[in-house]
Amino acid sequence: MSMDNDQDLKPLFQRVEPLGTALPERVMNQIREKHLKRERFFVKNKVSILLITGMLLTASTGFAAVKYHSLTNGQGEVVYEEKSKAESPSPKNYSKEELNRIHLMNTIWDEQIKPGEAAIIYVVPDNPKHAIDIKSTPHAVKDFAKLQSMVNVPGLPLAKELSGSGTYTFNNASVHMERETDVNPLTEQEKVNIAKKLLEKAKASGKDYALMPVKFTDNFWISTVYYTSDKKEVSLTILNNGDHGSVTSYWDDNSDMINRKIKINGQDVLQKTWNGGSSAQLDWAYEEPTTGHRYMLRLSSAKGEIAAEELIRIANTIIPKPDSK
Repeated sequence: MSMDNDQDLKPLFQRVEPLGTALPERVMNQIREKHLKRERFFVKNKVSILLITGMLLTASTGFAAVKYHSLTNGQGEVVYEEKSKAESPSPKNYSKEELNRIHLMNTIWDEQIKPGEAAIIYVVPDNPKHAIDIKSTPHAVKDFAKLQSMVNVPGLPLAKELSGSGTYTFNNASVHMERETDVNPLTEQEKVNIAKKLLEKAKASGKDYALMPVKFTDNFWISTVYYTSDKKEVSLTILNNGDHGSVTSYWDDNSDMINRKIKINGQDVLQKTWNGGSSAQLDWAYEEPTTGHRYMLRLSSAKGEIAAEELIRIANTIIPKPDSK
């Protein structure tokens, strides 16, 4: 039995979608009115998350090799590291039957699971092993007070406005909440029972699939918040990694990315620029002092030409100063 397409993954990360799946544009438009950028998170192993975003560029030639960095906490433990795409885990080989099932499952996910919903999906065709998949779609949030109630990072309160050379005002956000099945994974017998029940439901309805709703917890997993200033937009992504090891990202060695480690308010920050510096991104880690709970943060230029210098000005207002920790 496979609860997700990556059956050897740590249960907490079974919400993560396998390489190659993507929600069609129609759903993305529902979530963010035609310009929501999709975050892509994949699991590296049982203690790490593989993080790949839209900034992972396709292979090209004529560029110098990229230098990769890592971030550590106060105890010297690696909490985030970058590696070459060549070191990324090999994708799973699916049979034609499995690919057919996954394709139909993704179509059902797109068409039936609305923003802010989660469900177990059972597909009847090409499913001799009676696999079930747990899928969810992020909440689309436009009210800042609601966002604050959903995304709470102790010591790093969300701001309604960010300051750079101008003021960037909250526009909307995409929030993935933790599912109850991530906290309390289904047992193998529960998976068998659910698959049997959903198969009977599908047959009774005359459909080639059946769904079972899944509840969310009160904890967020990942959120991307969008701030606008005239025709420019920045995004702040927060990954709630808890105590689940390090986050790993894989990058194309031959991309035109320039990657540096800098300091902002005494904090190590990884600065990336593309397209001659007109597109930029800052990555840093935050560990809650009392509990050791870990978060990864990413500030990116999302729309319009926003140079790294402007992101640094904004990050200066987000990253706590040493004397305020």
